[in-house]
Amino acid sequence: MSSKRSAVVLSSDAIGLGAVRSLHKGGVPTVAVTLNRWEPVRFSRYAEKKVVPKSQDIESAILEVLFSIKKAARPVLIPTSDFLAHFIAKHRDALRERFRCCIPSNEVIELTLDKSRDTELLLEFQVPLPKTVSNLPLRPDDLIRKLGLPLIVKPRTYLDKRELGWRNVVAHCAEHIEDFYHTQRSAFGRVIAQELIPGDDAALWECICVFDGNSELTSAFTFRKLRTIPAHFGQTSYGRSERNEEIIELARMIGKKLNYVGPADIDLKYDSRDGKYKYLELNPRLGMCNYFATRCGVNLALDAYRLACGEEAPRTVAQKEGLMFLAALEDVGGRLNDGDSFPRVLFDLMTALRQNPVGAYFAWDDIWPGPFTVGRICYRLLEKAYRGQLASVFTKDYGKRRRAWHFWPHSDQREAVDFKNGALCGISKSSSGEVLP
Repeated sequence: MSSKRSAVVLSSDAIGLGAVRSLHKGGVPTVAVTLNRWEPVRFSRYAEKKVVPKSQDIESAILEVLFSIKKAARPVLIPTSDFLAHFIAKHRDALRERFRCCIPSNEVIELTLDKSRDTELLLEFQVPLPKTVSNLPLRPDDLIRKLGLPLIVKPRTYLDKRELGWRNVVAHCAEHIEDFYHTQRSAFGRVIAQELIPGDDAALWECICVFDGNSELTSAFTFRKLRTIPAHFGQTSYGRSERNEEIIELARMIGKKLNYVGPADIDLKYDSRDGKYKYLELNPRLGMCNYFATRCGVNLALDAYRLACGEEAPRTVAQKEGLMFLAALEDVGGRLNDGDSFPRVLFDLMTALRQNPVGAYFAWDDIWPGPFTVGRICYRLLEKAYRGQLASVFTKDYGKRRRAWHFWPHSDQREAVDFKNGALCGISKSSSGEVLP
């Protein structure tokens, strides 16, 4: 094992933990670099750990930690968040002297990180997409005329999401659009709008895959999302392994059209109106469920490592089907926020646990990241609630028939939202506008 070239995982939460565990299964010596000392991977029994110290110039601090890693052969650098993939792209020239980089070209990185640019290009390539408006019109009725209702508004990039402080806004009727235009007009240059494809969460799919230097698909893992966090419009909290050849062929075409190299995480939704899988987004990195893929027989982190080393990754790997994935805390939190009753959520959680699912954090052979993550997630949610930042965690859906607190960032107002009629009730209280990274 020690004679192998090392991997350096720039670790972000469950994605980084999964990558470290997957590389360990492949016999790869690994260094995990984290931006937070409470990252779950720090409590893993696998990998050497290095923490980036807090700094006003975080990118320089990351570079300093990376350059302190001394290995005989250049390690493979694997990012596990959009920010970290973007960081490697920006500093590629400096990093390539000491590392092999496992990401696509800078041009492709910039393209895929911007939902506006990638949807426009893929539309030219005739990739199936939901109806999309990249530049919001000045009048709300013009937006409705172009997309219909319901619709969803999304930040264009991870930087826009961080600055805006919310993930998605869902609108079901004209009044909801008018309210969004009234309160969020300053955000128009940072967002896109899309039609909401009909169908429940089981219509959501994900494909985590790896492309070689010729942009050929070398390995892929597909699964069905059964529940997400935020509810209906986020990352997987409960899913099932299912091989979907139609999605894999679509991923193959997207990779070839984009001249894509390295790991990719593609989200899609099945549209029963025309029987097509519609592209939603591509993240230029491994997906959160990459260790789920490993447990199902498709070790994508190892395949990305092999390609960066110049080795040939296996092109046909059988995927175990019917295995379940569960991020228990996220699943419970997302469903409670969505208005599901506590007894129903608890019953479904017990049912899911009886299926012996692959966890986002817990693993019997690497036990400590699980309990430490429970405390970390609870603390972060309480902190965001106290600061008035739960909007950055959950989707703002104007149409929910319940009463809940939501918080708009960069505002001196905290609003109670009465979802019974989809109308806003103005209850003014002071709140913090700080947005956590």
